[in-house]
Amino acid sequence: MNINELQEEIESLILSKREDDYWDFKEKHHANTADLLHDIICMANNRADRDAYIIYGVVDKTGNIVGVEADPGRRNQQEIINQLKSKKFVSGIRPRIELRTLNIQDHEIDVLIVKNTSDTPYYLIEDYKDKDQRRIVRAYHIYTRVCDTNTDIDKSADIDHTEYLWKKRFGLTTVPLERFIKKLKNKEEWIKEENFYYSKYNPEYTIVFDDEEDDERGKPEFYAYAMCNSSVNYGYVNIKYFETRLYGCRIVTLDSGRFMTTVPEWGFLKFDKYKMDITYSFKYYLKSEISYMLHKFLLREDSEEAKYACERFYEVILIFKDDREKDDFVSFIYGKKEEMIKRVEQIPEEYGWIEAENKRSRDEIIKRLKAGRVLNEMLVEFRNDYSHV
Repeated sequence: MNINELQEEIESLILSKREDDYWDFKEKHHANTADLLHDIICMANNRADRDAYIIYGVVDKTGNIVGVEADPGRRNQQEIINQLKSKKFVSGIRPRIELRTLNIQDHEIDVLIVKNTSDTPYYLIEDYKDKDQRRIVRAYHIYTRVCDTNTDIDKSADIDHTEYLWKKRFGLTTVPLERFIKKLKNKEEWIKEENFYYSKYNPEYTIVFDDEEDDERGKPEFYAYAMCNSSVNYGYVNIKYFETRLYGCRIVTLDSGRFMTTVPEWGFLKFDKYKMDITYSFKYYLKSEISYMLHKFLLREDSEEAKYACERFYEVILIFKDDREKDDFVSFIYGKKEEMIKRVEQIPEEYGWIEAENKRSRDEIIKRLKAGRVLNEMLVEFRNDYSHV
């Protein structure tokens, strides 16, 4: 997760003014190492099955931001890692953490990210006592977090929660597609062959590519003309578990083979009185969908040409957090339809190189390219307008 995505998520959690099963507010850094250790273990064993956050600089009862810039007990990432290294965990496997600092409302907020793994349950094989020896993290006690509550430091989690953590370790808590989605986020796990990828840890998971035979569907869509070269090649990508197809979608190779991606979805704006005729068409991804995750997976980060082509692609393609944001944005655009039309018309003619079957097709391609640019500008404005809501 990049810093902007993290900032957006943490701001959203703070605005909720409550704690839950994967985030916890702390006004200051832990003064007691036993409490720090206990909280990290609880978060590493959380039931939400995702990265968890200990957010320093926020009052837990009110959500008020006070910051940690003046906290005398503030710890850095290496200090916390050293504390974990010195403790005796079962099999020597310790929770993985990362500390990030965000600037929110003119304050520094430290976010301790406790990574989600399948190594649960984490627990000690030797008691840890802090200096005052009043707080003891118990050996062979399994701690977890349920809703906004950690297991008490002198108790062990209920049997059903303990069973869940063991099942998670053995991959028994998720269906194959959910496990695949988790694997997809780690590019280093995948080995590429000629026309497929496979997981080096679980070779039964594969990503298989097939060519598309229908020549009619090989015509460039409008975003291809945002590239240096408008040539395209369409195909299919299938996610498989052994020989079972779990998911599939179309892919397109753009810019003379420099950039491969999944084909984004169509969206439509109908500005006429009865909303019968399409005024503008656009293409989009939802970050919550597998298609977008595959789009990110297929991007060759080691290729400057691929990254440049992707930047051109993003100029005319919209990316939404989820369906709700898309629907809210479309409603926002309908409220500003005259402004959008004016902004599209004001974009100067910059597409002299575009060739199409006829003038009508060419005009429609240019119209969609311009609409994509304007909609991306207005999406930024929409998010700025509604960031405080």
